[in-house]
Amino acid sequence: MMLIIYCMLIITLCLIPIIAIKSKPTYFQKNYFKQHILFFLIKLIIISMFIYIFISNLSVFNSKLFIIVGCFICVIFHFIEGFILQKIIINNGK
Repeated sequence: MMLIIYCMLIITLCLIPIIAIKSKPTYFQKNYFKQHILFFLIKLIIISMFIYIFISNLSVFNSKLFIIVGCFICVIFHFIEGFILQKIIINNGK
């Protein structure tokens, strides 16, 4: 049960950049690499802190599983974010 809650919270955190890209596509039309790197670093720091706080404060039994699942979710959503950003760039921000 704790793993499901953990996954849902990380998925919610990973959806924030995707929603931002979909809501303001013209912002990412110029300097898209710079904005993507900035989003990636902020997302990486926040999710890493979330994983650490979740594991340390709740004394999770199998911490390796939580770390692997958290990283896997981040990678999958990073690829989704990249595909959405690529589609926006190819379509000139439309």
